[in-house]
Amino acid sequence: MDKKYIYSISVMCKDRSGIVAHITKVLYEENFNIEDTSSTRLNGMFSMIMVIKHSKLFTLPQIKKMFSNLIKQLDLTISVQKVDDTKFLDDGKTFIISIYGADKPGIVYNTTQILSNLEINIIDLQTKIANRENNPIYIMIIEVIVPYKTLHADWIKQIKKISDTLKTDIHIREIETYEL
Repeated sequence: MDKKYIYSISVMCKDRSGIVAHITKVLYEENFNIEDTSSTRLNGMFSMIMVIKHSKLFTLPQIKKMFSNLIKQLDLTISVQKVDDTKFLDDGKTFIISIYGADKPGIVYNTTQILSNLEINIIDLQTKIANRENNPIYIMIIEVIVPYKTLHADWIKQIKKISDTLKTDIHIREIETYEL
């Protein structure tokens, strides 16, 4: 079996259409396989993280140089890292935690701190403010993996206690998979 080399690329620039197409074209032309991607717009800035794989070993400056035209054209900031080992911490059940409330400091910290204390792994976290002009509502959506050893504990009650302290609404639901 051929050796595969894994890299992560982080990209940030002012948001505009076509960014993903430009970046993935470079990867396609260089024969990289895209393994995992997350992208979003944050306050007018586009941000993306990708895990890519290739059968050839590259230096980090070699990979960054592949994007030199885009760096100039899009005023792109790019960071490249070699990934030596990708171990997944997904020995548990997946849940979505949704939190809604008035915007105030401490919502993200207090919620993620209790998750950390419970050894619950965050695999995705998004926050935003809805209805900014009239009655702003802070929204946080977290996808987590709750280890089997934590499932028997009263972990939901502990998270809801933080929500009560912060005066936010919280909803927790398990993501179930269905096999046909």
